[in-house]
Amino acid sequence: MVRKRWPAAAVALLVAAACQGGTSGGAPPVQIGVVAPFSGPDAQFGKLLSAPCIVASRLIDAAGGIMGASVSCLSIDDTGDPADAVPNVTRALATSGNLRMVVGLESQTAATTIPLVEKAKIPFFTANGLDAFDRTTDRFFWRMTAPDSANGVAFALWASRKGYRRPAIVFENNIGAEGNLPGLQAAMPRLGQTAVIDLTIPGDAASYSSVVDRVVAARPDVLVFSADPQTAATFLSQYSQLNGGSLPPMVTATDSLTPDFFNAVAKAVGVQYVTRSIYLVGSYFDNTTPAFATYARTMSSTPAVKGIARTILSIGPPASIYDGINIMALAMEMAKSTSGPAYDADITRVVSPRSGAVVVHDFAAGKKAIESGKSVRYVGVIGPVTFNRYHNFAGEFAANMFNPDGTSHQVGVMSGADVQSYLG
Repeated sequence: MVRKRWPAAAVALLVAAACQGGTSGGAPPVQIGVVAPFSGPDAQFGKLLSAPCIVASRLIDAAGGIMGASVSCLSIDDTGDPADAVPNVTRALATSGNLRMVVGLESQTAATTIPLVEKAKIPFFTANGLDAFDRTTDRFFWRMTAPDSANGVAFALWASRKGYRRPAIVFENNIGAEGNLPGLQAAMPRLGQTAVIDLTIPGDAASYSSVVDRVVAARPDVLVFSADPQTAATFLSQYSQLNGGSLPPMVTATDSLTPDFFNAVAKAVGVQYVTRSIYLVGSYFDNTTPAFATYARTMSSTPAVKGIARTILSIGPPASIYDGINIMALAMEMAKSTSGPAYDADITRVVSPRSGAVVVHDFAAGKKAIESGKSVRYVGVIGPVTFNRYHNFAGEFAANMFNPDGTSHQVGVMSGADVQSYLG
């Protein structure tokens, strides 16, 4: 997942949030560890991944908790730096009294934090996109976020569908952005595309004029671009200045469906460009389903997160975290245990189609069905899930565009099978 700077107001709301569920009976709360940066320059990202935990916890507690126990969210600060992440996660795993599921584990530190959680035998749903985990043998690993290489293919595939053949690739030099490059570079020749230039740039530089000169000279018909809002605003403003006011269309990640990105780029180059020429590509989920309705309603009515609900509801990784928590909670109900090794096997059963299974779209309905002796199939915000042998599910992909008020609308869908077919 590509890192972005999130709205300051949103951060303030989430910093103030107490990630605690209500009490339920005498059982100790089931803790959900959120491993993410909560300090340092990327602290906003931790608040983003806390929001779905807060919402899922609220709904689980409203349904009576997990076997009568309430749930609480525990922030585990990886600071965005592997050197800090290891001692911080190790300490949390050793001292947290009832840590039974973990979410987050994003790209910057996943390579060092995932082995720690795996060793602790705690099931976890990760938001990282590292290709290194495409064929993991980790038993407790689960991922419903597309690997970065697949996102890169989706960028190329959408550009191809719009008729673009001469892309300029410009990515900020961070692990989340650059992870898209192998898939993008592999897919382009098969789609009849030739990159006219392929560059990485530092974030938040005062000027990109020398880089922009090279891109303009290459005469691309589209920018395949990934950078934070301020970097994008500076780059595009200088591109417009050095190219007679003209800008090529852009394909970027749905991570940029944020007020910060919209406002910064619109201020730099105008709302018309932002709403008519920027395509945002990433994980697809259907916002007309019952599961989405519950997710959106609760997100918008939960004081700690409602200020950024509109932003979060457009992005795939938070939805996968929310669904992952519900899946693990229902697996606990099925196994009648909160022990990781005991309920991990039921994770697949919770989402798999089976004869006689009741399709449910939230924890409350699933808990009720399980308590009545029925098997369930959870179909959540990201839709039906089929994990492969490596506990990965990439799902479908979609392209979105901004509306003039900063909201977004979907303009196309790409199947996961189509995307995978261009990976080589």
